[in-house]
Amino acid sequence: MMVNSLRTTINTGERIARLATWVSGALLFATSGLIAVEVILRKAFTISLGGADEISGYAMAISCSWAFAYALYRKAHIRIDVVYSRLAARLRLALDIFSLSLFALFMTVLSYFAGQVLLTSIARQSTANTSLQTPMWIPQSLWLIGLLFFTWTIYMLLFGAIGGIWQRGLAEVQQISAIGTLDEEIKEGNAAARQKTADGEGGKQ
Repeated sequence: MMVNSLRTTINTGERIARLATWVSGALLFATSGLIAVEVILRKAFTISLGGADEISGYAMAISCSWAFAYALYRKAHIRIDVVYSRLAARLRLALDIFSLSLFALFMTVLSYFAGQVLLTSIARQSTANTSLQTPMWIPQSLWLIGLLFFTWTIYMLLFGAIGGIWQRGLAEVQQISAIGTLDEEIKEGNAAARQKTADGEGGKQ
């Protein structure tokens, strides 16, 4: 029952992570548009909106932290698999759990200190040393939310992998914790190509 509940939570987290990634992409597109307008105005009229570089920095940090979780769900974080792919399934599973454990520890520490930075900014009423004088708690809060969600995602995947060992078997657990293999990437690429072909044929009809 607990494993099933964790699996439901993981699936819900993936949907939230997908939405956060779309929002992050939209944020980056909007920032790109702002920068483009800034460049055109400077070149054509020698005027500036002011703060475009500052806002783009906030947008980059926030969008990255929000997208980390979806990258983990899609197994897009880089891991060296030269030796990993040649090991037995049970040993690979042990390495997956060890990797997630270290990742969880690292993100817990990072999130803690990110929270301390935010609390300090709130206590001191810190503002950016720029023309916008942005209250620092605003971008830092949005950045911290992404880090906390990412940390929560790692723990859910870790607990799901550990709990699944006893009830679901290696194949199911590897879907949660294992890194993506070359074969999986090829299958995903072929599936995407077939879907694109089907959509093209449907449009012609």
